[in-house]
Amino acid sequence: MKPLAILLTLFFLASSAWASSMHGIEAHDPWVREAPPTARVLAAYLQLHNHGDKMRTLVSVESPAFKRIELHRSEEKDGMATMARVMKIMIPAHGKVSFEPGSLHIMLINPLAPLKSGDKVDLTLHFADGSSLAVSADVRRGAAHDMKHHHDPDHSMEMHKESHGDMNKHQHDH
Repeated sequence: MKPLAILLTLFFLASSAWASSMHGIEAHDPWVREAPPTARVLAAYLQLHNHGDKMRTLVSVESPAFKRIELHRSEEKDGMATMARVMKIMIPAHGKVSFEPGSLHIMLINPLAPLKSGDKVDLTLHFADGSSLAVSADVRRGAAHDMKHHHDPDHSMEMHKESHGDMNKHQHDH
């Protein structure tokens, strides 16, 4: 009976619908879109569920696999796709926030090594109350229905600054 319990535990932890919970926050379906090996910018997506009675505020994300990580929002304004850095994301009490292509996403900048489909990326989400949540995201190819927001993974940091503006000026809230 004991080996079966261990096997079931391992299966649950390895599931692609992996969810981690701390202080009422759960992360569901964390994933990183696969990009060419020379890509300098990738994006991560997930859903954050707040099962607590208080609003939670995501303020940053870090990973040993990237030099820098920022929170971003993509949207279309007057037929033009725009992207802006956001300094915090609020997750309402008993609510959820989805990070998905064409909307909120976690911008992963300057990977330390190329990533391919099947790899895992460790992310640590930091909240305004000082708590954090460790998440393991699967690297996978983006499906056609996920392509509403196209982010050129090969653009250089110069193009990054040109197309996104001065990131220090953006102080947007969710």
